Amino acid sequence: MITNIKTRRSSSNATDMAGRRRSIIEAAAAVIARHGLSGTTIERVAAEARVSPGTVMFHFDKEGLLVATMDQVAQDFEAARAAAIAAAGDDPARALEALIEVSFDRRVSEPRRVAVWYAFWGEARARQVYMNRVGRLDAAYQADLVRLCRDLAARVGAPAHIDPEAVALGFAGLADGLWEEILTAGRNFDRKRAVRLCRSYLASVFPGQFAPRDDGATASKDKREYVT
Repeated sequence: MITNIKTRRSSSNATDMAGRRRSIIEAAAAVIARHGLSGTTIERVAAEARVSPGTVMFHFDKEGLLVATMDQVAQDFEAARAAAIAAAGDDPARALEALIEVSFDRRVSEPRRVAVWYAFWGEARARQVYMNRVGRLDAAYQADLVRLCRDLAARVGAPAHIDPEAVALGFAGLADGLWEEILTAGRNFDRKRAVRLCRSYLASVFPGQFAPRDDGATASKDKREYVT
């Protein structure tokens, strides 16, 4: 009986600890968005999280907190991306649709989170940290895009001049550009427009696979003729 009580208390303490760490990381993301990496201090994060600086320091030093924030943002995006692709099964068009939706889902691309990505990429001293921590995930994302575009091109009988890698890189560049808009537009960013633009880009390459949505229906899968 006593052992069971101790086990429950230990589990509860671990849950509380994880929740506190997560709240500190979320606070750090907000501070990074406002002040950049160099302007992020333990005191500012503590004020944002409404805890004492000592509480923050109990869990992280400054560099550890910055890295943990980048890791959390990247892991959340990677988990959403992997789940979206898995749910699509062997349908590449559906998988690409899901990637578009994930890319502009507020849970992974709200302004503070996007700011963390660009803060690490934009500051030279942090860029190597970014590549060490996130480079593998970026490479996996690009590889998935190329694979899905290649599979879709084969499925619909795309003409030989359609280069799946070029299509994938174009899509990634468009998505990156729209993410940059999130930084300037903040909560006013038009996510429906972003989804529409990405779908329109893919529709220009794969006619019939990404038909315009009038009422939320799924994209048509009819096979249209290409202009060669």
